Amino acid sequence: MTIAEAEKEIIEKLVAVYGFDEAKSIAWLSISHVCKVNRTQYLNSKNEVLPLINETSILHIIKELTSGKPLQYILGETEFYGLVFKVNPSVLIPRPETEELVDWVLKEIKDNKVGEGSLRILDIGTGSGCISVSLKKHVQKAEVYAIDISTEALATAKTNALINQTDVVFVKDDILNPTSNFQPLTFNIIISNPPYVTYSEKEQMHQNVLAYEPHTALFVSNNDPLFFYNAIADYALDHLKPAGILFFEINENFGLQTVELLDKKKFKNIELRQDLGGKDRMIKCELPLSDDFVY
Repeated sequence: MTIAEAEKEIIEKLVAVYGFDEAKSIAWLSISHVCKVNRTQYLNSKNEVLPLINETSILHIIKELTSGKPLQYILGETEFYGLVFKVNPSVLIPRPETEELVDWVLKEIKDNKVGEGSLRILDIGTGSGCISVSLKKHVQKAEVYAIDISTEALATAKTNALINQTDVVFVKDDILNPTSNFQPLTFNIIISNPPYVTYSEKEQMHQNVLAYEPHTALFVSNNDPLFFYNAIADYALDHLKPAGILFFEINENFGLQTVELLDKKKFKNIELRQDLGGKDRMIKCELPLSDDFVY
């Protein structure tokens, strides 16, 4: 089997499910991972015969892909914001829109000199650690803390912090019933990508997401889709420094409702931002000063 033949087989097996462009992308990612080649090498070596060990690995990947298992779980890793992260079914696969959220936070830190002299960040519901580790990697002066309810997710996040040579403090906690109040610590930035997909949206999702990714990190009740946002916003009121900033990734269908929730809690300078696909996807707001409250 040559690289070209492997590419063709992957595309043929996946095109009906993913479409041609995504199937071709999956083929490139699979073959480059197994053969350890860059894009130029890949394009210049398509007629080369694969070593038997590589052919066997690619055939195994094809078998796993046709079962619906996401490529990232098959390979055991993915790229996020220029870094490599280990992933498995205990954590969500990091999405491009979350990279946009991280980029927004980093630009805010740089442009507005957030936490100048002393910067402390908290990531709520860290999962794979993609947010907390990326922020620490790019702002090494920051103290970064991260919490998650899942022991398995925290183990993955700790591995990712080690791989990427970052020092993040990971704590097991439930934001709906928090016990780690971090006192006397307060934070310049609190960031969260909490569960936000309603159960009614399930039918619109790809089967490989439903079958393999952790539902506790994905879904919320149809009756109270902002449940986690309400709890995290209340937590932020008690744990942000004066003029501290709260960032959220959000459900595109509840942008205005999330703004309204934050407004009712007297957060100020609320900014709703769209992702590159034009969907309401992230929010930034600032902690109200004590004299902003109306009792």
